[in-house]
Amino acid sequence: MKLLKYVIFIISFALQIEVQAQELNATVRVQAPNLGLSDKSVIGQMEKSITEFLNNQKFTSDNFGPKERIKCNFQITIRQDAGNNSFVGDLFVQAVRPVFNSNYETNLINLLDKEIPMRFDPFRPLENSKDNYFDNLSSVLTYYAYVIIMMDYESFELDGGEQTMNLIQNMINVMPASAKSIDKSWAGGTAKKTTRNDYIENIQNSRAKPFRRAYYEYHRLGLDILEKDQEQARKIILSSLESVQNVDKSFPNSYLIQLFCTSKSLEIVEIFKKASPDEKNKVYQIMISIDPANAANYNPIKS
Repeated sequence: MKLLKYVIFIISFALQIEVQAQELNATVRVQAPNLGLSDKSVIGQMEKSITEFLNNQKFTSDNFGPKERIKCNFQITIRQDAGNNSFVGDLFVQAVRPVFNSNYETNLINLLDKEIPMRFDPFRPLENSKDNYFDNLSSVLTYYAYVIIMMDYESFELDGGEQTMNLIQNMINVMPASAKSIDKSWAGGTAKKTTRNDYIENIQNSRAKPFRRAYYEYHRLGLDILEKDQEQARKIILSSLESVQNVDKSFPNSYLIQLFCTSKSLEIVEIFKKASPDEKNKVYQIMISIDPANAANYNPIKS
């Protein structure tokens, strides 16, 4: 009887761990090329602390199984040592989600956030900053953790990221003015053309509503059936790209569209390489319209 109780306890504990699994499966790298830091060990400590922060906590109350955790990469490149463990660095963030019935993973987000002021105290843990501001590094990491979760939800369910979107906007709203003065990317109307504030304001704008539907249809109704029915999947993806183009016309130069193109350009080319000349031409015209700076990327489907 004692053995049976022990087995039941172990199974229950294992199930509890699975139910409570964290949302992110993050790979983190911190580097400082060509920078003579007085204490080089701080780079390794920062990398370890960020890894633990992203992977060892729950950001939401939703249930994620171990295999459902969102794969993502965070790479920080330290550009300036301001002394006293204060730095300025660039952050590259990428997140993917699997495509059904395939070994393929599609980009949810792929961006570079430049010139971030950050202070790292090796003796103080990073904090989830959705409700309170602790330090800029904690806030930036919290922001991108929730953006990744939000876009994952948006790809699986229509308007699935609404609650997370509101959480991120509230996080920025309650941030003290002193924090926004330190890092201009938290504030709107600055010299920076692409900011964290811009991204959330863009995606919550009423003009972006068709984009969110297109984003869902592109992934859930298009990519996820690509292995089963390529012709039908391409039709749905083409329709979603037409919707993105319409959003670009009513909401020109939005950061939202820029990030979509950065994440999806190579993928779109690969999807339509085997399409009909008519489909190729339509996609080519759409993409050079919404992503003119990178028009050459779409030459492989130019007909």
